[in-house]
Amino acid sequence: MNGFQRRLRDMSAQLSHRETKALFIALADEELPAEKEQAVRSHLEECGECQKGWQSYSSTVLRLRKVEKEKAPPALTSMVMTRLKRQRRFGLKRLHLAHAQYRLPVEVLIPLLIAAAVGAFLIMSAP
Repeated sequence: MNGFQRRLRDMSAQLSHRETKALFIALADEELPAEKEQAVRSHLEECGECQKGWQSYSSTVLRLRKVEKEKAPPALTSMVMTRLKRQRRFGLKRLHLAHAQYRLPVEVLIPLLIAAAVGAFLIMSAP
């Protein structure tokens, strides 16, 4: 066994099930560097569990790629874009209003904090 094959074997041994499964997306999209792809494929050859997972994942990806893509009707696209613009414009204002409804007034919060601090001090200083 030459040095390159030994390194590949060592890399495949380093990949855990979780790491291998996390690389399924990149493997399906053919975005892995050659050595990483080889490490994943080596792990798949040795691990039945990951191999079943890869077969299921890749068959799902193939089915999805065969699905015919459709365009949304222009009216729907326009309606969605209008709502998005409106939410961007008023989103922060709505968030501030929701916060204002549920916050405690400072006049209530400060006495509660002082009472808690005094109670903690009395408990710690008790003999």
